[in-house]
Amino acid sequence: MNPSGRADEPVLVANGLWAALIVAVCFPAVLLADQEQARCKDCHAAQAGQLAESVHRALNCRECHQGQESYSVADEELGRLVQRATGSGAAFDHGESFAGAPARGATPMLCGNCHADVERMNPYGLRTDQLSRYWTSGHGKALKERGDERVAVCVDCHGWHDILPGHEPGSKTHPLNVPGTCARCHSDANLMGAYDLPVEVVTEYRASVHGHLLLEQKDTGAPTCATCHGNHSAMPPGFATVGAVCGQCHQHAAQQFATSVHAEAEGHKGCVQCHGGGEGSHYHMIERITQPAGVLIQRYAHLLSTEPSPTPEQVTEAIHPDPKRIMTQALPTCTECHDDPAEDENLPRLFALLDEIADAERHYVQTAARLDEVGQGVLLVENQRFKFEDAKTHLIELSPVQHSLDNDLVAEKVAALNQVCEEVNAELDELQAGLRLRNLALIPIWAFAVVFSVLLYVKYKMLKRAYVKPLD
Repeated sequence: MNPSGRADEPVLVANGLWAALIVAVCFPAVLLADQEQARCKDCHAAQAGQLAESVHRALNCRECHQGQESYSVADEELGRLVQRATGSGAAFDHGESFAGAPARGATPMLCGNCHADVERMNPYGLRTDQLSRYWTSGHGKALKERGDERVAVCVDCHGWHDILPGHEPGSKTHPLNVPGTCARCHSDANLMGAYDLPVEVVTEYRASVHGHLLLEQKDTGAPTCATCHGNHSAMPPGFATVGAVCGQCHQHAAQQFATSVHAEAEGHKGCVQCHGGGEGSHYHMIERITQPAGVLIQRYAHLLSTEPSPTPEQVTEAIHPDPKRIMTQALPTCTECHDDPAEDENLPRLFALLDEIADAERHYVQTAARLDEVGQGVLLVENQRFKFEDAKTHLIELSPVQHSLDNDLVAEKVAALNQVCEEVNAELDELQAGLRLRNLALIPIWAFAVVFSVLLYVKYKMLKRAYVKPLD
């Protein structure tokens, strides 16, 4: 202190300046009472809400958009900015470090910064090859080689801020939503027209057996667009590989087809040649030629309710009209090689093969109906039901075997099925014959019972007259 007893004034002034500087740097809101520290979510509440519910909830906005963590904004200006974020209001300078909304062409690399990082993705058990796979796809090649930003990028399939896990119903990549996600581009006539691609593929898929299973029966195990084309490496399977694609699920059919003459035939389109919807389609209208055994039995039961004594042709038409209908539908594509059906014996052999299978199916449903009818009576037919399961096995085996186009092999399976049906019918004949014999054996027993009852009644009347005196 100085002699007057007052504190050293220069020291006080210096301390005051340092305090003011510290407050100005560290606590600007103290100096700017009418300002506050605004964060991204203060203006972009909708996007922040989506991000908080997404798989990226642990990320912050700067991971993708850069910029500052917060901004000093006057209260009045903040109100205008919030209005702008919802559709109207003033623009805001986010600073030089702010990258803004990523360009479409830059999106794959932006997402790949994290998703191709093994160390960062390992804790989540996520694959890190998706970016490299994307560059091999039709979408990625068009973007990388031609700079075509109209193609699908990450956000078109996954979303921006609202990215959800694929197993959640609201996710754009949930199996039930995949056809709709792909349809946003592949059903757009203007967009597809630029690439000379058909817009009917999604419509065909929805009408196919796969589409019915997925969209109507909600079977999320059914194939979606991504099952056949891949997801990040989306490419149309070529005709040389379509069998391998289908064979991932239909293994037995693929194995049998690999032994057929068509497997190595130049120009043959593989599975879709017959199952792809026929001439004029785009191979997404996959139709099921075979039907489960239970469906055939139900159809036969319905036929019997309207036609008690159907002809073999009526039975075949009722229980399984699809094979010949679909093969006839595919016939124009067959005649590209088999150009003279009158002289080419292969097509008649094919339809003869279908006739053999139809005969076996007819034998199967008739035996099943008889087994059910006999089992509703007093006879026990559990052994016959157990044996009949072998016939069902042979019927199921017929489905893939016919892809071999080997009439001898098909005939062998048909013979095995027919043999089981004949054995079951023979045992049912024996059971019913035994029941008839037992019924015939009951005739003398019942006759004796009736005669004995009559004699007892006569004896009763005689004793009554002899010993029972009427009352006076």
